[in-house]
Amino acid sequence: MLKKGYEDTSIQDIIDKINATKGCLYYHFKSKRDIAAAVIQEIIKPAYVNTWGDAYKAKDPISELCFVIDKVYGQKAEELAETGCPLGNLVLELSAKDKVLSKHVNEIMILWQSFIEKAIETAKSSRIIRQDLNAKNISGFITGSFEGCIMLSKSSHSKAILEDCFSTLKDYLNSLRTDGR
Repeated sequence: MLKKGYEDTSIQDIIDKINATKGCLYYHFKSKRDIAAAVIQEIIKPAYVNTWGDAYKAKDPISELCFVIDKVYGQKAEELAETGCPLGNLVLELSAKDKVLSKHVNEIMILWQSFIEKAIETAKSSRIIRQDLNAKNISGFITGSFEGCIMLSKSSHSKAILEDCFSTLKDYLNSLRTDGR
């Protein structure tokens, strides 16, 4: 589904990829939609929780968010430049076509944004960043920018574009600091 998209991935593609039989697959799942929902809930969602969920716990949440961006780049830059972000791809493909899967994907987007919002609020409470900042708006900007960086990289198949864009996103985060770093 990551390489071909949800619509263009057939049940046979899935069977071939996991080396299973059709009977085995249909024993566990009623449809391709059920398989996609399981992938979203059991693979994609935990990945976002593991990657972004604890940023607010850091002594310096802004540095932690920058660290997470660097970590994603370090571990996934090649893949992201080729195939894009699994969540972002699903948002683009499913938002107007499948209300059930779109709901699952949107829940992760909201959860991800809430993790960043919590990190921004923690940074405000610790006086790391300016007090006048709107954490909800900033968290939406960061998630949108992060996904946008990946889309730009994917459209040109360029890891360098991803690196530059992520660097600018980290510069933005650091510009929020009260100490002028």
